[in-house]
Amino acid sequence: MIEIKLSGRGGQGVVLASQILAAAFFRTGKWVQSFPSFGAERRGAPVAAFLRVDAKEITLRYGITQPDWLIIFDSNLVNNTVMDGVKPEVSVIVNWSPSTQGPKLSLRQRVFVVDATSIAQGLNLRTTSFSIVNTAMVGAFAKASGLIDLDNITRAIDELVPIKKKENVAAAREAYVKVKEVLL
Repeated sequence: MIEIKLSGRGGQGVVLASQILAAAFFRTGKWVQSFPSFGAERRGAPVAAFLRVDAKEITLRYGITQPDWLIIFDSNLVNNTVMDGVKPEVSVIVNWSPSTQGPKLSLRQRVFVVDATSIAQGLNLRTTSFSIVNTAMVGAFAKASGLIDLDNITRAIDELVPIKKKENVAAAREAYVKVKEVLL
């Protein structure tokens, strides 16, 4: 079983990203379980969504505390509670801008970075407050993890994203190409 935690801020599309990944994996015949976790339920507040993927039926009914993959939509959350309790071998994907200091991680993870914010801004995927980076982050996950192909991601985006479908598919494709593994 593969367990994935997506962390970001309200308004960045974290919950929709988990649904896109679930739909993409489901298209390949996998069993999936996707669920959100909300705190203050307001724009900008930290939010998380979780996803389990397996070849057989998933009967677990509790939260994910030690994910195999951690997808972080806002690099400022790296030093927040988002890293609490993760296992040392977790693989991490961070939305990180080269103009800011690199992510500070102290565990033995594989770390991937992509500037999803710039990708979203370039495609005008934003609200007045935030760049909506969800489709870029799922595209980056597809490449970094090798667990799902980009065609299933783009089909799921086309099915689930309510507006700017073409731009969201383009964001996933661009992030797929631009995500890079970094050595700490």
